[in-house]
Amino acid sequence: MESLPQASKLFSYYNIYRIVIGILLFGITFTVEHVDSHLRHPDLYQFTTLSYLILNVSIFFYFKLSGPTSARQIFFAASLDILLLHALFFLGKGVTGGLSNLIIITVAAGNIMIRGRMGLALAALASLCTLGVEIERLLATFSSIADIARAGLMGSIYFAGAYIVQNLSQRIRQSETLAQQQQQDILELQKLNHQIIQSMRTGIIVCDEAFRILTVNHACAGLIGLTLEDPLPDNIRDRVEIWRKDPELRTTPFRAGEDYPMVQANFSQLNQETGAQTLIFIEDTRLMTQQAQQLKLASLGRLTASIAHEVRNPLGAISHATQLLDESENLDQADRKMIDIVQRHCKRVNRIIENTLTLSRRVEPEASEVALQPWLENIINDYREHQSPGVRIHLEVIQKDAMARFDTNQIEQVLTNLMDNGVRHGMQYNPDAELLIRLSRTENGEHAYVDVINEGEPISEEVKMHLFEPFFTTEQQGTGLGLYLSKEICEANQAQLDYIDSVTEGVCFRIRFAHPKRIV
Repeated sequence: MESLPQASKLFSYYNIYRIVIGILLFGITFTVEHVDSHLRHPDLYQFTTLSYLILNVSIFFYFKLSGPTSARQIFFAASLDILLLHALFFLGKGVTGGLSNLIIITVAAGNIMIRGRMGLALAALASLCTLGVEIERLLATFSSIADIARAGLMGSIYFAGAYIVQNLSQRIRQSETLAQQQQQDILELQKLNHQIIQSMRTGIIVCDEAFRILTVNHACAGLIGLTLEDPLPDNIRDRVEIWRKDPELRTTPFRAGEDYPMVQANFSQLNQETGAQTLIFIEDTRLMTQQAQQLKLASLGRLTASIAHEVRNPLGAISHATQLLDESENLDQADRKMIDIVQRHCKRVNRIIENTLTLSRRVEPEASEVALQPWLENIINDYREHQSPGVRIHLEVIQKDAMARFDTNQIEQVLTNLMDNGVRHGMQYNPDAELLIRLSRTENGEHAYVDVINEGEPISEEVKMHLFEPFFTTEQQGTGLGLYLSKEICEANQAQLDYIDSVTEGVCFRIRFAHPKRIV
């Protein structure tokens, strides 16, 4: 025995219909037409209609309070309904009394709620009861042979109605099943799309025309510190307005804060029924920077090959010639001073060539996960022992469990260069200066960083603009490649080297490492 998933709800509606029919049948027994209708048993007929009404009300409340209705309960209630209506047939005018239409409705309703043989059994029960009542009325001389024919016709209508309703119900069920399957597929697709969007490393934001955020994925928290509860940042809002005025214009990269990477915002229009929406892509520029670096290194490799041949050979000849000239006994003090100038600048040019060759020959980073505190302690101890004995360096550890992923040899080269610069600049400004190395983590906990802070003279605004440009230096003996090479090495390891303006206790350079689980 099979029933519709919503059979309980339909059965409640059917019970309400039965109560209404019971009220109408009982009410009709008080009319003049009923008194003059010459029923077989008028008083018993009225009592039966009252019983029918009371029974229907009782069934309604019973099944309402008992919870979900089973197919057997529906079959029992429909069968009882058929029997009581045929009792009214028996006590009234039989099949010619018009109550047979109520039987048709009962059979049809039963076949909507329950399927298969039990639904057809209701039609069989109704047919047998109708035919039996008319045969009894014929024997009691209340009916004629024509009424027997009508009873047979009604039986055919019961079966035809049951068959048609079951077929329609079957098709409706198939349509409902298909609709439910499609709805389930849509829900699964929505879940899949949501999981894909949330797992993307590219930040995804959807906002409406009023810049209200509708959707944001997890990557935005690490890239720009944005969650669904936050308002759209001004630097993104401004770029959206610029893009809306000129969709062909590519906006400039930006950084949401010192603790966040440089990102690029791209935009697309979403036309929804509720209004125009803007899809914003927040892309980490580190991967693009790595690709650009590869192109730069390829070009730089060809350039350095020419430099090694075209510059080093004549530079070596000049240096050798000045050394021979310096051995002459006929030179006065002014000439020897000029020779010293030539030799110092030859050495400077040679250092520039060496640094450029080092940059072009740099191999791919061999990254590994590193516990930063012991790694820093080893580097600082080695630096004190071999490179700058007696130098005052203090390690401040705020996050002892900080981890990062990078090539230790390459980043050690960067850190050593920053310590050299810090010690030199700090001691120029204060002979008793101390170099501070600070290990900590960003506010959002996504990235570990190392600050190298010296007590040197503050950097001017003009110098800040050119800090990481190649061949820019404020020292006569400098090559101007130290910070540039350090920044290039950091970017190759998906780290960032920045000058931090907000540190008040000195000049601070920060190496901010990528999350060890999110290396591109």
